[in-house]
Amino acid sequence: MSPSRPRQQFLPARPRSEIATAVAVGVAIVGGTVLLIWLMRPGASGVAGSGGLFNRQPRMTVLVVLTAAVLGGLVLWVRRGRRRLKRLGERGTIVVGSAAVIVVAVVGGIFWPDGVVRHWPKAPKLTNPPVTNPASVPSTTSATSTGPTTTARTGTTVTSPPTTVSPATKPPIASSSTTPTTKGR
Repeated sequence: MSPSRPRQQFLPARPRSEIATAVAVGVAIVGGTVLLIWLMRPGASGVAGSGGLFNRQPRMTVLVVLTAAVLGGLVLWVRRGRRRLKRLGERGTIVVGSAAVIVVAVVGGIFWPDGVVRHWPKAPKLTNPPVTNPASVPSTTSATSTGPTTTARTGTTVTSPPTTVSPATKPPIASSSTTPTTKGR
């Protein structure tokens, strides 16, 4: 028998922090894509103010996206650039800077030309006209028609075919009171 190999300690190819960062970035990309699809979904054709938030409130969406981008840039600028207020430290600088960005965003929303929120007119309610079954409507052209009848045994309504109108009950044809004249007489 050959001697057994000495056991070596397992060394992973990548550290756990890199794997966790890669998984977090992948989930963020998929989540951001799903969120954008949901926010940009089209509305019902012909109905103003329907669909996703980008279609209903584009001005507010622009304001919120710009505010979020500025907040992200502020955090990166403080953490990477080592630019912070000496008394507050890194966290205090981020909190104070974030509060200032939010105040500027609210003031910008208040003074946005023509308002930041778009008010859509209420969509009219669509009502369908009542549907009538022509077989169940009694005939008005028949003078001798009895209309629908109900059978005693089953309780169902049976309609009889319309009968013809006799010549005696037809309305008279309107006659002209003037007599026609012939030309050339």
